[in-house]
Amino acid sequence: MYVRKTVDTAFGGYPSITEEVRGAVAESGVREGYCVVSLEGASTGLGITSFWDKRGLDDLMDEIGRNLPARVDYHSQTSPFDVSGNVKGAVVGRSAMLLVHEGKPVLGSSQGLVLLEFDGPRQRTCHIQVVEAGLELDSYQVKTCYMGMHDITDEVRRSVAKSRVRNGICHIAQLHSTAGLLLCSKEEGARRDIMEDIEQLVPTRADFKHRETAADAGGHVKTAITDSQLSLVIEDGELALGEGQAVVFAEYDGPRPRTFYVGVIHG
Repeated sequence: MYVRKTVDTAFGGYPSITEEVRGAVAESGVREGYCVVSLEGASTGLGITSFWDKRGLDDLMDEIGRNLPARVDYHSQTSPFDVSGNVKGAVVGRSAMLLVHEGKPVLGSSQGLVLLEFDGPRQRTCHIQVVEAGLELDSYQVKTCYMGMHDITDEVRRSVAKSRVRNGICHIAQLHSTAGLLLCSKEEGARRDIMEDIEQLVPTRADFKHRETAADAGGHVKTAITDSQLSLVIEDGELALGEGQAVVFAEYDGPRPRTFYVGVIHG
């Protein structure tokens, strides 16, 4: 089922579209399958992050703006805020795929989908497609260390093998607001380099507006600018991964016991 929604935004705003997505899934009647959400508008972004504290979303917009400030020397001839928003949206992303299980999108209790407005005010268009499909869903636990990069490729492969699906989609979801999923090099040194550079982009520090610990506040931002959901192709019963690639659970707070889900979609 396809649903088109319009959302009124303010400059630098971050309206939640979680209820629109939940409503579309409920209206579709789909019990098992997946949901794809995408945004129109070059100067928008779509984040999966905690929505409980507005100050945390202020931190997110501040950090994106600090790393990608509007400039006057762009090649494009539109307004600096429009061009800057285009860059920010390209980095953050404008689409997401969620598993649908037992008639609900698979999201953590503190997770939501947020439309990030990098220009505005505008009326933005959100597209939601809910698809019914066979779904084999497994959950796994991982004990993380602070700022750790944990290879979970074996667990993902285990679910694919157990499903006996020859050709389909494997979708991995983590439901925490201070962790991420990365498709990256399996080499340990390369993973450490990635985490160190993420920390340089969003340094853990004391001046965040969100008033939990510094690691928690910074972790919310890191989660929003990396992935909480990953989709991979299954071909001939195997994950379509490069020889040097791995699926990695990134811990931005911790140490914590964490949960992630592996859904194999078929049919």
